[in-house]
Amino acid sequence: MLKLENISYRYPGRDSLTLKDISLSLGSGEMLLLAGRSGCGKSTLIKTISGLVSHRGSTGLSGRILLDGEDITGWPPEEIGQLAGTVYQTPDDQLFAMTVADETGFALENRGADPETVRKEVARTLAMVGLAGMEDYSIHQLSGGQRQRLALASILITSPKLLILDEPVSQMNPQGVEDFMKLLLRLNREEGIAILMIEHRVNELAGYFDRLAVMQEGRIVYDGPMEEAWSFLTGREDMGLREPQSVKLGRLLGFPRLTSDTAESIRMLRECMKETGAEAEESPDAQSFTVKNNNSPQKTSETSAKENPASEEELAGKTDDNNENDRNNENNGNGGRVILSARNLVFTYPGAKEPTLKGLDFDLRRHQITALMGFNGAGKSTLLNLLGGLTEPTAGSLELDGRKLRKELGETGYLLQESDLMLLADTVWEELRWKNRHITDNEAEALLEKLNLTVYRDDFPLALSKGQRLRVVLGAMLARKPKLLLLDEPTTGQDERSLTEIKRLLALFREEGGSVFLCTHDLELAAQVADRVILLTEGEILAEGPARRILSDENLLRRSGLLTPPVLTITKGAGLPPCVLPEEVCRHVHATAVGRD
Repeated sequence: MLKLENISYRYPGRDSLTLKDISLSLGSGEMLLLAGRSGCGKSTLIKTISGLVSHRGSTGLSGRILLDGEDITGWPPEEIGQLAGTVYQTPDDQLFAMTVADETGFALENRGADPETVRKEVARTLAMVGLAGMEDYSIHQLSGGQRQRLALASILITSPKLLILDEPVSQMNPQGVEDFMKLLLRLNREEGIAILMIEHRVNELAGYFDRLAVMQEGRIVYDGPMEEAWSFLTGREDMGLREPQSVKLGRLLGFPRLTSDTAESIRMLRECMKETGAEAEESPDAQSFTVKNNNSPQKTSETSAKENPASEEELAGKTDDNNENDRNNENNGNGGRVILSARNLVFTYPGAKEPTLKGLDFDLRRHQITALMGFNGAGKSTLLNLLGGLTEPTAGSLELDGRKLRKELGETGYLLQESDLMLLADTVWEELRWKNRHITDNEAEALLEKLNLTVYRDDFPLALSKGQRLRVVLGAMLARKPKLLLLDEPTTGQDERSLTEIKRLLALFREEGGSVFLCTHDLELAAQVADRVILLTEGEILAEGPARRILSDENLLRRSGLLTPPVLTITKGAGLPPCVLPEEVCRHVHATAVGRD
């Protein structure tokens, strides 16, 4: 279906090649996951295949591109689009219509299909991608994950033979990712569509692909079976891949074989426990977080609420008392005073029949990172827009440091989900220093180094990769030294190394007294950095409490559009207390083994 022969490409004005002698093939009905560090050339490769940088007249391209037996090297994008459909890294780059139906049906209308056929195909395709009944929605009403689904729908309606997807699930909640991948598997098996996907989240997608290709500095350095990749990647942190939790656990505990298979990991963990003398323990049955349900009084989880009824104040006390014990690494999450207070917060979009946010009450504290999680469309980005001052609440109050938020907006930094909209300057350096008197040149240089952006100091920000552009915006926020940092999906497009640096920066910001409100679907990230978690569903807070307690409750995760972390399943199968991170399992095994000695 697709064959690349010795493809090299150099961008105009660049001295070095971005793509270097790449040869790659993809058979009909085959699925391939392509991964690699941010900026290694993955998106450029996709643009080369789809004709965006390889059209006639391009002088930087060498090699051949064959698609369905045709040499398409130099073809214009509109002709390549007849054979291959591409969903790009940022869905807004390819959405242009006013409504969901118009966007989805445009390609068929452009081919002269009659209106009734278009209507039926639009309805069928939207149902296929999980957007049934949303034909009349404005595309501006959709969440980031929903816009990614819409971009796919606009391609699927043309029945392509090859699907090229550039980080298509980066803004979807985990259950949405699962549904999306099941759809791709069905299209692959039933329709015979070949699929080439770029994603950093190998940890979440490994189980859906048999084959993995890894890029580094413009070259393909690995192309083979997924399960054999883990051995190849041993000691290769420079590759930037996010490995599955089961693989990380295997490395930490020295399993005889690295695998993404959960059942096999349970078996090897049991064997490891026998060899080391580690003991299984009964899981604690007490929960100490707050659950809200259908405007009923706050309560703990269903079991403990029925057996141990308690007042809201008592529950809040339990939550705070246990917060420090539930931090897995460093924890100063409960020592800070309240910096932001939201009371009975309501927001209704103009013309909407129902409010998007329904009477929210919560506090954010200094020295604390709070993760906001939940389904796509639950109201998370709307809430951040309110806190960032982009919109005003319909009802309720917002206070920052005891004053109305509107008067203190200069003390907040807000990284939008569409972070490209925040890039204003001509160079990365100017972006960090733009109208900013809070940071010295030396501090800005150090910040560039921490963000892995030093070599791009004088580059045009919008010419960088998606992950690099996001880090530029984050750097500009941190450079202003705000009291409260609002982050909407800050891990989009980030490889493992960049993600590690972002986590360090957030931890340092917290240590220095800052507060972070982090909207994310990345459960592993939340477990690593967050002190507290708020779960939002249908505009209401479902649960709020210490991160580890919330993220180890399978019922709450399911009700919030999240999936059970593999490590939680593995520890449950091995009879260990619930763990969310591989490091927790490792500590428990070593601690109980030492205790027996």
